[in-house]
Amino acid sequence: MTRMLPPVCPSEISRGEARMFGLIRDCPGSDDLVCLHSLGIARHLRKDYAEADFVLIGPEGIFCLEVKGGDVERKDGMWRVGHGAKSYTSSEGPFKQAQSARWGLIGYLDRRLGRSVRKDSLVGWGVVLPDICFDRSDPEWDQDVIYDVRDTTQPFTNYVSRLARYFRARADEMGRVAPARLSAARRESYLQVLRGDFEVVQSLSGLLAESERELVALSADQHRVLDYALNESNPRLLCDGPAGSGKTLIALEAARRLAAAGRSVLLLCYNDNLAHFLKIDMARTAPGVRMATLHGFFGETIRAAGLGDRLRGGDIGASVETFDKLYPQLFENACSILLDDGALPQFDVIVVDEAQDILTFPFLDCLNLVLTNGFRGGRWLIFHDSGPQSRLYGRVDPVLLDTLRGFGAFAVELRENFRNPKEVAIEASRIAGIVEPVCRRTLRSPVDYRLVADPKDQAKRLRALLVDLLKEGVSPGSVSILSWVKTTASSLALHPPDVGKPFRRIEQHRTADPEAFTYGTIAGFKGLENDIVILTDLPDRLDDELVRSALYVGITRARTKLYALVGEDWLQARAVQ
Repeated sequence: MTRMLPPVCPSEISRGEARMFGLIRDCPGSDDLVCLHSLGIARHLRKDYAEADFVLIGPEGIFCLEVKGGDVERKDGMWRVGHGAKSYTSSEGPFKQAQSARWGLIGYLDRRLGRSVRKDSLVGWGVVLPDICFDRSDPEWDQDVIYDVRDTTQPFTNYVSRLARYFRARADEMGRVAPARLSAARRESYLQVLRGDFEVVQSLSGLLAESERELVALSADQHRVLDYALNESNPRLLCDGPAGSGKTLIALEAARRLAAAGRSVLLLCYNDNLAHFLKIDMARTAPGVRMATLHGFFGETIRAAGLGDRLRGGDIGASVETFDKLYPQLFENACSILLDDGALPQFDVIVVDEAQDILTFPFLDCLNLVLTNGFRGGRWLIFHDSGPQSRLYGRVDPVLLDTLRGFGAFAVELRENFRNPKEVAIEASRIAGIVEPVCRRTLRSPVDYRLVADPKDQAKRLRALLVDLLKEGVSPGSVSILSWVKTTASSLALHPPDVGKPFRRIEQHRTADPEAFTYGTIAGFKGLENDIVILTDLPDRLDDELVRSALYVGITRARTKLYALVGEDWLQARAVQ
């Protein structure tokens, strides 16, 4: 296989480029070939900036390739390339573009290395037209430099060898000595020079600072949605939005303001870890709000009625059966006892976050008992995600949502992503197979995939990544390491990296420590977020809806930067996806 840099095919490139990315990468017998995709060439002699679709570096030499998918036509000196409405015209055809990129590359290497590259290295160019049979003759090109649909059935290395023979023959025709084959050391030196342009990126400390400024500015926009939540003419609100749209933020602020107005407010969510942080926030900013997980609130009510011994083993999260069947029964019995004793809690407002994970008809009936005027006539705000997050636990019932709408709920649909950098949001959507959200972030922060060979290699690369982050001045508290598998079976737990900093499980609900990395499962981090997220122990398949939903959750936890340690099989599955 060819070594591709970057190793992952970008989602935004043309279909023709994406197809060639796969053909070049998967070519057998190409282990000594490196392919740079979309290589920018600054300080071109005739242009402010030039770009080569692919640059190949191998024993035969260096070759700049221009890829054009779809139809190709030249009329009256103007070129038209592409399919239908997606086609474009240009006075500079693909052959001149490829030659121009080649000369720009030669000039750049000469300046950087301080010598004439063409004296000791073969540098050529080619045009790739994978969708058509291009057999036209013209003084501007020779057929040897063209790769078309007829070549797609053959190994790509055949085309590379053809280019090498062609440009060596051209050197002979011009009376020049053809350069020798490139040694591994020479190829690596070229690779280091050319990859340098890609690696000159904003420092992580600068990226974090820019991200924080942008998030603060965006928070003002998110608060506008509160107008709907706090409008007295909208006593019942049903808000649907994807990850990063600000549902939890709006739920918190609505609960605070309603409590400040003298209302008794019950704020519920599903995730224990999220509830822990929300309780801390509510205790500080709105002590009048009662904050709990749904099962935690049910357990407190059941125990208050003296029925705590009926909970199996005292473990309120023992099983799905306990949660879905036993809790509603015991809660209704507890409410009957507390009502007789005059101790049944009543709330003016119920606010539910993560509703897709907890709301079923039995739970709705239970909450109806503690909401003044019930769900039909009382005040409530329900925030849910009908997208990929709802598939993680599979509890949401479309009929229940219709029932809530039937109670006169004012429906609000959030479709803007305020949390994730655009590249992160697009990647999450691509993995989940959903429409891309409208991204309000302008921060540029591509997803960084790191290829690993096996669990031990993953542990080694995780440690190296953490060391690099520390060298960048990143606070460990701004980094969360999330695993697909159970925490005890994760790479971090089995091979703890020694980086001179502590690691704290997300479930260990202690005061936040800026000097400790946090780690846990993707599911356990649902509803939470951090500046930097590292995904580990990912499965090698993407053909399962549960896997895609969990990955969507994990990816969308990152506010500033996302890293993912993945195997070759995962990258292959992603390419197919």
